[in-house]
This record gives sequence, C-alpha cells and structure tokens, in this order.
Amino acid sequence: MKSIYVFSNIYPKYRKGIWDRLLEVENHKISFFFSNRTIDNIAAVSIEKEYSVNNQKAFKKIDNIFLYKWLIWQKGVLSRTFDSVSVVIFLGEMTVISTWIASCILRLRGIKVLFWGHGIYGEESKIKLLLRKIFLKLANHNLVYGERAKKLMIEYGFKHNKVSVVYNSINYDQQLDLFQKLENEKKHSIFKNNYPVLLFIGRLTKEKKVNQLIEAVKLLNEKLNFNLLIIGEGEEKLKLEELAQDLIIENRCIFYGKSYNEDELSRLIYNSDLTVSPGNVGLTAIHSLSYGTPVCSHSNLSNQMPEVESIIEGKNGFLFEENNVLNMVEKIEKWFSSNQNINKIDIRKIIHEKYNPENQMKIILNSF
Repeated sequence: MKSIYVFSNIYPKYRKGIWDRLLEVENHKISFFFSNRTIDNIAAVSIEKEYSVNNQKAFKKIDNIFLYKWLIWQKGVLSRTFDSVSVVIFLGEMTVISTWIASCILRLRGIKVLFWGHGIYGEESKIKLLLRKIFLKLANHNLVYGERAKKLMIEYGFKHNKVSVVYNSINYDQQLDLFQKLENEKKHSIFKNNYPVLLFIGRLTKEKKVNQLIEAVKLLNEKLNFNLLIIGEGEEKLKLEELAQDLIIENRCIFYGKSYNEDELSRLIYNSDLTVSPGNVGLTAIHSLSYGTPVCSHSNLSNQMPEVESIIEGKNGFLFEENNVLNMVEKIEKWFSSNQNINKIDIRKIIHEKYNPENQMKIILNSF
C-alpha cells in the first residue's frame, strides 16, 4: 500500500471533488495537510460537516505563517518529511519557503515529490523565471492546470513525460445532477421578456472589467435586444450600477447580488445564454460550461487563467480581443447569429471529458 501526503495552503471548496476521489482509491493511504488560516478570502471546507468520522482521520492540520509580504512558511511540514511515505504532493507555489526545504529532504530520501500548480506562467521576468525553473525542478513530476503551462515548461527544458495537465474541477457530481434535472424542466428567465441573457458571475472588482461588459450591452442594444444578469458583490458595485442605470430603468439589467446556493446558481446559469468574462475567466468557465452555458472571455493568454482553455472557439464559446469593447460586441453578435439552437449537452462535453475529478484522479495516479 502506498502512503501519499498531499500538502495544501487551505482546503478550498472547489478541491473537494478531487480529494473525495483520492480518498476512495484502493491500496493507497491518503493524508491531507492544510491550515485553517485562509488565503485571499477563499472559503474553506468544514471537515467535521463534510466527512464521516472515519474519513476525518485523513485530514491533518498544519499552520500557515505569513512572512514578509507574500512569503509563507508552513509550520509542521518539515517534521513530516521524515515519515514513512511513498509520494508527497505539494502546491507548486515557490512563495512557500518550507516547500523548498521539504522537497530537498524528500528527494535525498528517495521519496517521490510532485508539484501541483500553475507551472510557468509565461510572463515572468528573467530573475523570476530562473527562480521558478529551479523551484519546479525540485519535483520529480509537475501537475499543471493547462496545456499552455505544459508547453511553456517543455520549451524551458522540462521533459514531456515529467509534466502532466491535471485541469481543474468544481462540484462536478452535484452540478451534473442539477444539470440533468434542469434539462427536464422548461427554460425560464428572471427577466420579463424573451431576449437573450448575457451573464457575469464573480466578484465586482476593477480586475474583472465588468464596466466593459455593460458598455458592450449598451452598444448591442442599439441594434438588437439583450438582457444583462450580474451575480456577485464587490467594491465596484455602486459604480457599475450607475453605469448601467439606463439598462436598469429599461429592465434589461439585474444586479442579483452574491449567492453560494448551488441550486439557485444552477438555474441562473442554465437559463442564461452566454457567460461573459471581460477580465480573466478562471473557474467561472468551468461553472458555466457545467450547466451547458457557453462562455466568452479575452484572448490574451498571458493575462488569463488556465481554465480559459476549456473554451473551444466556435463550439462552446469564443475569445475576443482584450480591452476591445467593439470587438466584444462584434463577436457576441456573430455568436448569436450563428448559434440559434444551442445543444447544452454538447456545450458541456469538455467538462465530461477533462474538467472532472474522475479524470483528475487518473492523471494524478498515473504521474507516480
């Protein structure tokens, strides 16, 4: 039986699906290590609420100690490097200083080390790129979120068979069940008209560039008819409401607020016609495609998250030129003129094939 340690900063909810699958693997003993100290306001899972008493034994506590600005030391990691363990998986974050030292100790002991992260981003300065390459080479194998990251790593000297694309997933089983239920229901909109619904879901921050989407909808409505549904909260909300005031008056725009209720979100996403993410798209793409709703975002891959690769041009969405509202408008018009009858099962095909915990589990287990 292989003993496997998985070290994370926290236990974010979107990882629950893949961690559940790993717990089910026969002939492997999995232990997860994480801190209760949150990072970047990511919601953590309550182990006591989510797992049986027997499975709770697999979860161990360490502590994130925040050093100067963005550096982290994980207290409790180094002592575990001397345990009897077969494989250790760390987050591939070079800002976690303890991971550098722990990886060296484990490699010297002949224990296989995997990094699970972004790999190389492609926009690093020369010094940062050098440090990242040195760090990533501490691992026997790197698990990265996207094909672009793997391609970049190979270009910078990493062996093809030492890098695997592990993708990402969120609430796959629950979302599949909800999708199948919605497929048997009559489609309906929260708007009092039958016009297509453009959707944004996420935090309302400057980085998300929701103002560009509002401007695009205003231009679209000069010739066509569209609704805009915005789900989320954030510091930019008041400014965005002011910008969208005329759309609100015309009952073409709804600021829905935030929601963590998946049943509620499933209906809102499923009954929207296109999810638009003017900034980086991230897991929003996976969330939207899981309910058969196509996605569009910008095409500057250096400023994107790896999940943008789930968007297949012309099949389940499209990409437009970054910060070009007119190009966004043009692409949205073209999409709706060319896609009158959307098959939601076809739209979510990429989720069924790649972005799910079953596929992730197989990729992880095949990497050691």
